[in-house]
Amino acid sequence: MMVPSLDKQAAVMVECVQNHTPEVMVIDEIGRANEVEAARTCKQRGVRIVASAHGDLRKLLKNKPLRGLVGGVESVTVGDALAKEKSKGDGPVRKLLAQRGGEPIFEVIVELRRGEYKTWRLVMDAAAAVDAILDGQSYEAQVRRRTDDGNAFEYELVKA
Repeated sequence: MMVPSLDKQAAVMVECVQNHTPEVMVIDEIGRANEVEAARTCKQRGVRIVASAHGDLRKLLKNKPLRGLVGGVESVTVGDALAKEKSKGDGPVRKLLAQRGGEPIFEVIVELRRGEYKTWRLVMDAAAAVDAILDGQSYEAQVRRRTDDGNAFEYELVKA
């Protein structure tokens, strides 16, 4: 379905689900909070979503309007024992921690980087990656590369 203007994209997404019951929606770019909510509505109705959003996973978590795409972030207060455990012994004890607020809209994330036309990064478990980032840990990703002759792909697992 064509979107007449960017201001109407969220409404068109919901209208599409209500009137056409798609199995999959492909969205050019999600860039506003109302589009994130529309994508969540579509996902809750069983629609798989393929969409783009500017920024890598860590940048999405810092982007308040878009962080809902990867589950959102909420602050929680923890008890003394857990706060000491999370402080890793050498840092200050923090009782207010960040955690993922819900299920990500996307299970898999593909990161493309400017100027790297033969390489991309796949995060196969978005929820686990977000949890790791919020816990100050690295997460697992696959880096895939097209060979110079273009006839094959190479990949390696990396900690990001």
